[in-house]
Amino acid sequence: MAGLHDVNIYTNSFFSDARLKIPPLKKEITNKDDDNDPSQLFAIPDFWQPSNWLGKSIEEINKQNPLFTWGAEGAKDGLVSSQLQQYLTAKLNQDNDDAFFKLPPILRDLVVQHAKTPDREIVQEDDQLELDDALSSSSEEEDFWLLPDDVVSTKPQYKTWEGFEDAQEAPNSPGFITEAGPAAFDSVIAASNKDTEDAPPDILDNSIYSACLLTLALGRSSLLFSWDSAQNSFIKTAPQLRTSGITLDLVKAIDRLCLDCGNCMRHLQYYSETAYASSSSSPTRIAFAGVIARLITTVGSELSTRSRNVKSILQLQSLVQPVHAVLSYFKDMVKKVATAATDEVMLSALFRAVQAAEYKDDLLRAATNEVLRIVSRPWTDFVEEWIGTRVEEGIPISKTGPGKGFVRVADKMWIDDQGFELDEPEYFLDEAKMPGFVPGDMAESIFETGRNLRFLREHHPDHPLSRPDAVTLTRPPKLEWEFEWEAISQLEGRVNGYRDAVSRVLAGGLEEGAHSKSTPNDTPEFTVFGKSEAEVATSILVSIRQLDQPLHEPAPSDGLTALIKSHLYSRMDHKTTLSPHTSLLSLLSFSPLLTYQSSLLSHLTTTLLFTSHSLRQHLSLLHQSFLLSNGLLVARLTSALFDPESSTTERHKGIALGGSSSMGLRLGSTRRTWPPASSELRLALMGVLTDSLGESKGEGGQRTAGQLPGDLSFSIRHDLTPEEIDKCMNVDGLEALDFLRLSYTTPAPLRSVMTPQILSKFDKISRLLIRILRMLHIANTLFQSLVAPGSSDSSNVTLRFATEARHLIFSISNHFFDVGITKTWRGFESWLDTVEHDITKDGTEGTISPEMLRRKHEQTLDNIMFCLFLRRRQVPVMGLLEEILGLILRFARIVRVREMEAHLGVMEQQEDEECELYKKFHRKVDVFVTVLRGLSEKTPTAEGRRGKEQENTVEMLLAKLDLEGWYGKKR
Repeated sequence: MAGLHDVNIYTNSFFSDARLKIPPLKKEITNKDDDNDPSQLFAIPDFWQPSNWLGKSIEEINKQNPLFTWGAEGAKDGLVSSQLQQYLTAKLNQDNDDAFFKLPPILRDLVVQHAKTPDREIVQEDDQLELDDALSSSSEEEDFWLLPDDVVSTKPQYKTWEGFEDAQEAPNSPGFITEAGPAAFDSVIAASNKDTEDAPPDILDNSIYSACLLTLALGRSSLLFSWDSAQNSFIKTAPQLRTSGITLDLVKAIDRLCLDCGNCMRHLQYYSETAYASSSSSPTRIAFAGVIARLITTVGSELSTRSRNVKSILQLQSLVQPVHAVLSYFKDMVKKVATAATDEVMLSALFRAVQAAEYKDDLLRAATNEVLRIVSRPWTDFVEEWIGTRVEEGIPISKTGPGKGFVRVADKMWIDDQGFELDEPEYFLDEAKMPGFVPGDMAESIFETGRNLRFLREHHPDHPLSRPDAVTLTRPPKLEWEFEWEAISQLEGRVNGYRDAVSRVLAGGLEEGAHSKSTPNDTPEFTVFGKSEAEVATSILVSIRQLDQPLHEPAPSDGLTALIKSHLYSRMDHKTTLSPHTSLLSLLSFSPLLTYQSSLLSHLTTTLLFTSHSLRQHLSLLHQSFLLSNGLLVARLTSALFDPESSTTERHKGIALGGSSSMGLRLGSTRRTWPPASSELRLALMGVLTDSLGESKGEGGQRTAGQLPGDLSFSIRHDLTPEEIDKCMNVDGLEALDFLRLSYTTPAPLRSVMTPQILSKFDKISRLLIRILRMLHIANTLFQSLVAPGSSDSSNVTLRFATEARHLIFSISNHFFDVGITKTWRGFESWLDTVEHDITKDGTEGTISPEMLRRKHEQTLDNIMFCLFLRRRQVPVMGLLEEILGLILRFARIVRVREMEAHLGVMEQQEDEECELYKKFHRKVDVFVTVLRGLSEKTPTAEGRRGKEQENTVEMLLAKLDLEGWYGKKR
């Protein structure tokens, strides 16, 4: 800066004296008189006038800067000031030939001349003009811009790079205070703090202060910074402390950065340590704590390594800033994730953090993705064990265990054939234990896949996929998060390879698939025996050379460590391809493997249900027995329960049983006691089921005689309430046979399709159909006794009542059997035919699972119950129908009593009671038809929206009951 200052002085002095030698042309141009002449193109008006923006007069400006002034005090002709003259004289005395910035000869002569005559008078204007003419004439011969001829050229020097590097240059005086060194900067700061009352801050060595800041950033205490447990933060022991060359404000800013970084480091370290020590730690929490611990170690290692060559705290600040950004972000993440009560809530919160980081810095986005991958590994490992793509570690999941994760093992309540409640352990899906990023349909698919696998292991332990070594043979891909389209495409390729391996294993068994095992390591073991001394020595020398080599830094054990090491202080490469949206990551990462594994096990399980466990035979048996679709069974059962011609099973004193070939309960005839004893039921119903349904194939495909599948038989209902028992005691009541039921025990392999809830629906339908059988028998009996030719004379009311009752019962029974049961079940069997045809095709994938079979089966029964008015919302309709049937039973009893009295010769008039019953019957039927008409016109609800056939069935029943609106007319 000293040289630059010299240049400024030289320039000013040159222009001050050079005006004396201005050529005539230039003089004319710069003449004051010619400044206003518009013809002068090169005239510069008011060249020496100060700017109006200064807002000061020339005198004020000259007082502030007397060196560079125009017309200053003591100047020669208003050009050369006394201060400039003094400076040039001093410069001349110390000038030498080697100086780069030196005075030209003309200025040197001018200085000498002024030094000889310091007290010259001011030249008048006329003399000045003459002197200008003389100078202008001399300037034609001498150009003072050129160097003089007598300048001696310097001797050329030999320049080398070594000499350039080792050259000792004389220090130049700095031009700015920041270039003068820390001492000058400290002096300025000390001078500026003299007027303040605060004591000046102490100055500490830069290396010591940087070491303390580095220790602070790493979360450790030092001489200058200590940990305060009460404030839960680091504090500075000497607040008024700084380093040389840096202001206190900047030091405080760097202190805050390192202090915040150290606090984040300390808090994260505390969380990781307490997570390991907590008694309620879970695999997911341990995984998250391990990620935080590795993050702290990696970041601290990178900061320590790069801070070895730090020479100032400003360099340290640039190193701490990326570390602080990473640690502060993960500190906020820990606050959100650590408060989760369960592992599933923690994973959901972590997934939301990944979504929030989608549009943040590239490093933070990649780091949070990797954290999600690592922390989710315990959950994905359990899913792999559950669906069969990973060998189970520890105690396998079973129905005798406590359950694990989202699989809950609990007792399932069901009623056996005796009406007693029994408990049976079963797997249940705990949806609350599923993370938030798993959709509902995916959660059900995962659960059903694992349950199908347990079905194979329980009932088919010899199946290739039931054995644990099948996982090793097929080598299924891992279930983990994928965040890029390229990785997702590679995952689909691995799933296709797994599909081919499973096909080979299923085709050839485990023996053929054993060839796909990995070959053992061919590296020979190090042995001494059998080798010569020279070979042993050579091996030892090789080992010594390997041991002499320096230790290599181990490769990062996980993706997060590698990511931090490579990109903490370098920008990540921007990829041109777009990544999938975070909301789609779970579907794209898990669906390929889960979809194939679910279809594979569903196909195998469904195939075994149809082939090995005779599902169609059991469904057909339930259809024939509970739904009374077997005509022979209906005939035999009607005869055993209601036929008055059969031998009675009721015991009479002195009369032996078995007077005829068939025996029955003779309900509705001359029976005196009710309900029948258990021995009577055995006699009446003996052989009804076996003779009607015939011999059938057992569970293993063998034919069994005398025993039906599922031990189908008649039994007594034991779950009746006291009110229901009282109703059963009335022989003329509609509930007289409600104590009788069909008993069926579902085989263990078929319980996934025939659940206790389904059997309960079969039982409800069966109880109603037995009532309908009784009403059909009564309607036929009344018609034969009153309306048929040859019957006794009856009143018009009796005939009309019998005719309308028979029409009502036949219409309802026809609707129940033909429309409600036969038509609906026929559609279900058609669907089963399609399923059975699909599973016989080649391939190992299928879309039908046992759960879908169960749902279709239950939906079919719901449709049947809807047509039979047995749904919960149809209770009032069924109650009205039961009242109508009860009136018909009362009418039948009156007719039966009248016939008995006529047979005995005792006649009593009962027409008034019959008329009253007929009026009630007609009124009830009218209300029933009105209700049905309202149901047919009603908009389908959510329950009846599965098909319009449910509404059309009501219209069909209306057409049968009241085609021309008979019951709506007033009579």
